[in-house]
Amino acid sequence: MTVAAPASWPRTTLGELCAAGGGDIQTGPFGSELHARDYVEHGVPSVMPRDIGDNVIDTDGIARIAPADARRLSRYLLAEGDIVYSRRGDLERRALVGAAQAGWLCGTGCLRIRPGGAVDSAYLSYYLGHPGVRRWIVRHAVGATMANLNSRILAEVPVVVPPRATQEAVAGVLAALDDRIAVGARIADTARRLNHTVFAAAARESGIDRTVGDLAAFLNRGQAPRYTPDGTGVLVLNQRCVRGGRVSRDPARRTEAGRVGADRMLRRDDVLVNSTGVGTLGRVGIWSHDVAATVDSHVTIVRVGAGIPAIVGAFAVLAEQARIASLGEGSTGQTELSRAKLASVVVRIPAAGLDALAARLSAVEQRADAALAEARTLAGLRDTLLPELLSGRLRAGDAEG
Repeated sequence: MTVAAPASWPRTTLGELCAAGGGDIQTGPFGSELHARDYVEHGVPSVMPRDIGDNVIDTDGIARIAPADARRLSRYLLAEGDIVYSRRGDLERRALVGAAQAGWLCGTGCLRIRPGGAVDSAYLSYYLGHPGVRRWIVRHAVGATMANLNSRILAEVPVVVPPRATQEAVAGVLAALDDRIAVGARIADTARRLNHTVFAAAARESGIDRTVGDLAAFLNRGQAPRYTPDGTGVLVLNQRCVRGGRVSRDPARRTEAGRVGADRMLRRDDVLVNSTGVGTLGRVGIWSHDVAATVDSHVTIVRVGAGIPAIVGAFAVLAEQARIASLGEGSTGQTELSRAKLASVVVRIPAAGLDALAARLSAVEQRADAALAEARTLAGLRDTLLPELLSGRLRAGDAEG
């Protein structure tokens, strides 16, 4: 059984449920309909797999298309209540489309579920995040090199459909937790913007130019890891971990500690730079966790040398993220950011008051980290509640209490 639930609740498949409500499951446009040259700086957001978070759409660095192309591809546009899925790579992530995202494009590499009127969209989105459903999807994905989903597989996902009032109650409890999780994310975003402003003002007032190569005591990529089968060992961060100027541990895997060189073990305020691939190349994040971790061979470590507080150097590199992202070389799909290119990037370092600046930046970052830690705790509570609510062992009213 995919999801434990009361026997009295009807069972169906996702395809049948959507069809009953007048909805459907739609694959996003293929590359032949939307080319790399069609993307523009300003326009209609196009949701790609990399933009899909944990039931949310992340707009950091989201691709855009011209309004004329959006009209040409109108059959792929999103509406409030749709659910967008990645159809390759990390297949367990999905996002509920809100009113603010209506009219955006379900991009290449994604699938759109339009539930229709037979089910509460928010309930269905949470249901699809149930561990049993996620395992089902991974188990039924196709592809030897990279797991892939298609509309046929999604249509066969088993769905439990409780009474409408129960659907809305379950979704309400979980959405309340998501709202509090979002507050933590907003606190962290606000703290980061404040620190960017503080750093920029200090650099304008008394800045000197240095290259990343001059600044760094260590500038190298990580190693190709051999992952441990039992999830023990040192965290190995990958490109998906670097997003929004920060580093998340959630997508990381683990390797044996003995296989990691001491210089590649991360230190607080190390800067991580995505150095391969398309879409995520050039993303910069500041490592702020006190756990043993390293990076894989797709991510470069920039460790600021003595004489400059690490967090000050980190913000100097982060300020040049857009330029760094433009330095990729190579053919489509095989773009690389070389060590030499990254080392040549000029950054501006404040010339005075470095210790006071470092203390101020660190204090704000610590507040942001605390908010994010609380958000992670709430996310764990939400994920624990979901199977309990769907099993009938816990009622939504009890959970609210």
